[in-house]
Amino acid sequence: MKIIKAILVWALSIINTIAVVLMAVCAYSVYLHPVHFPNWSYLGMIFPAFVIITICFIPIWLLLKWKNCLISILGMVVCWGSIRDYCPVNLMQGKPEGKTIKMLSYNVYMFGQWTDNDWDESVIANYIVDSDADIVCLQEAANISNEIINEKLTSAYPYIKMGNAKDSPTVLLSKYPILDIDSIQYSTISGSSYIYNVNVDGDTIAVINNHLESYQLTNEDKELYKKLIKESAGQIKDDAGELGADTANFDAKQTFWMLEEKVAAATSIRATQADLLAETIENCKQKYIIVCGDFNDSPVSYVHHKLTSGKLHDAYTEAGNGPGWSYNKNGMYFRIDNILISENMRSYRAKVEKTSKESDHYPIFCTLELL
Repeated sequence: MKIIKAILVWALSIINTIAVVLMAVCAYSVYLHPVHFPNWSYLGMIFPAFVIITICFIPIWLLLKWKNCLISILGMVVCWGSIRDYCPVNLMQGKPEGKTIKMLSYNVYMFGQWTDNDWDESVIANYIVDSDADIVCLQEAANISNEIINEKLTSAYPYIKMGNAKDSPTVLLSKYPILDIDSIQYSTISGSSYIYNVNVDGDTIAVINNHLESYQLTNEDKELYKKLIKESAGQIKDDAGELGADTANFDAKQTFWMLEEKVAAATSIRATQADLLAETIENCKQKYIIVCGDFNDSPVSYVHHKLTSGKLHDAYTEAGNGPGWSYNKNGMYFRIDNILISENMRSYRAKVEKTSKESDHYPIFCTLELL
């Protein structure tokens, strides 16, 4: 019996160590520029899987050999920065004492027109107005000129500026005067960032609204992704509807490499955008800076790391709880929408609002205190 237990402990120790090493590789992949290491650029997306595996070993070791818990614990200490970025916990929060503004960022995806034939153009517009946010950054706001949408938003927000970003306009709604608007000139086909200077009771805040390069996945690609996930879980159905049956018509390996190539290409483009965006932030002369929008990348990524390594920190990491997935379609659960703030601002009650489902993104909001 002792021999069997010793072999089991030895085998589990190796598996646990491999999981920890892979978790660390994923965590520190944020330092690798996707242009130079394109095939490593998506590792942050699978980081949570290795965190879960690592955590699951702790109760196992408590039953078999408690000292081996150190394998998982030390691994989590080494990766703690990425773990907190991905899934922060901020249960005890105080209340702001100084001047505050409420910030909302929302990829509205044409205000939900994609959903069905019974599209109600007022739903997202009503949500934005009812949120009582002081400053709202919208992405993919192509239907903002719709009469109903425009009327509802202008009734609550006297200052509205649109960035003409190809077919996917970014828009700023504000209860405070917008002094001017400028754009960051990317050399890429898609992706946009607009800089708005907003006067908040005498303080000028630079608000940079972003919609960075997407993965450019077609509906067919997204369906293949869902099949790939189901296949990995043994849930592909055959013509008779049986789970785990014949998968001859689905080539998982070919699908994986096809999707991997697209993801790597898009991540490389997005990284160059993040480099220029980070340079713009560093050169910004305004006292307060807010950078928000749809980054199309997870919290464990080169893009997120690049943008939070200088003047900015993540409002959700500081004041949110849980992974806060903001993309909600096609089995792709990631927090790709962000609000980043300068060090002289403090975040409170950051949340991804999952009750609003008219877009393929959830809105993210927080209260910001100006220090």
